[in-house]
Amino acid sequence: MPGSPHAKLEVLTDLIYGALFGETSWQAFLDALAATMPDAKSTLFFHDAVARAGGLSLSSGLENTETEAYNRYYAAINPWMPRAATRPIGLGVVADQMLPREQLLKTEFYNDYIRWIGCESSVGVTIMRERGRSFNLSTLTSSADPDFNRSNAELLSELAPHLRRAFDFIRREHRDPNNENGLALFDAIGVGIVYIGEDQNIRSINSAAERMMAEGEVIGVTSTGRIMINDGELASRLSALLRNRLQTASPATTLIRMKNTSFKCTLVKMQSDFITEFLEGPTVAMIIERASLPLRPDLNDALLRIDQLTAAEMRIAAGIAAGLSLREVARTNDVSYETARSHLKNIYSKLGVNSQVGLVRRLMP
Repeated sequence: MPGSPHAKLEVLTDLIYGALFGETSWQAFLDALAATMPDAKSTLFFHDAVARAGGLSLSSGLENTETEAYNRYYAAINPWMPRAATRPIGLGVVADQMLPREQLLKTEFYNDYIRWIGCESSVGVTIMRERGRSFNLSTLTSSADPDFNRSNAELLSELAPHLRRAFDFIRREHRDPNNENGLALFDAIGVGIVYIGEDQNIRSINSAAERMMAEGEVIGVTSTGRIMINDGELASRLSALLRNRLQTASPATTLIRMKNTSFKCTLVKMQSDFITEFLEGPTVAMIIERASLPLRPDLNDALLRIDQLTAAEMRIAAGIAAGLSLREVARTNDVSYETARSHLKNIYSKLGVNSQVGLVRRLMP
């Protein structure tokens, strides 16, 4: 990016607030930042110092294979991160301040990853740090000149307050997508829904789920508001989905027998943007259905306006309203994507809408 340091700062700051308010994208910001250094790769990424794990949330200049390799293996051996975990928040630094270059050159991380992606060094800044996890901005570059790199680290220091302000704004304005209207739709068709967050805390639960959980001792709620699961397979799958921050996973379905009936429990990891994922942690939806009875086709008084939908169409509509993608809805209902899309077209026709946004607006009071 040509221009004086002040001009670069002005352009990048404008892009931060433009991304915050939807006028541009965080990708555009990273692309512009990468242009400030030679052969650069810029990334927003998180690192867990306790678990020695991390991942690239969004990047510019990196191929998918390079990103996947870092997330899968190199994040755990990144030699810059032990010092990064204790560096002051908001202070841009060069790689040499994290690890002397002569030591870096001896590491597997440098020889097998940094050189592979065509870089030699990096500059970075920690934007926020919570519970041992840090959220960082970094630019990897082919420049090994510490003086040149230091000027770009100073640029990151100047950008850091704006990034922190933007992310704090996102946190304040963040609204739970698992809203009461989505819960009511699941109630209307007799399906239990529980949204589970990090540390297995229950973020929201509908009445149908509460009733079904009361019928047995396999699934329950602790006094501290955490989900309690006495089924080893289901508990293990939930733990895996909550640990996996960056990768999506196929829904996991388990049949649970409780007293006089059986329930089908399906776990689906909800999709989030990278900032919400860091700020709020992962969210998993537990969908509970009676395996021995069909879903009720009748609706309560608040939802009479969608009584022209079939039971299958109501399942699709409820999933969309709860924030699932059409592919996720198809998987949780054990139908093909094409079948789900056909149901969705019928729903559009019956309700007089032509988009998923229009569908949600039509269904909500």
